[in-house]
Amino acid sequence: MRFSAEDAAWRQLSSEYAGRWSIWRSDAGRWYATRLTRSLSRIEMDRGLIMTACGESAEELRALLTAQEGLAGKTLST
Repeated sequence: MRFSAEDAAWRQLSSEYAGRWSIWRSDAGRWYATRLTRSLSRIEMDRGLIMTACGESAEELRALLTAQEGLAGKTLST
């Protein structure tokens, strides 16, 4: 069985963010991720955290998730 580049990218992202984000690709080709953890508080959302991220490519989504995890770390320490 052969896998496409998109399948490989999905597997990689799903592995990197396992247990924290659910990754999928829409029929239109956009990449999405939704947090698997508890709902965010109003304060967390006001600080820029989001429940669902979306990007045009796997790389764009990875950048968004990396930024979100950085923000989450700052939110916990303040």
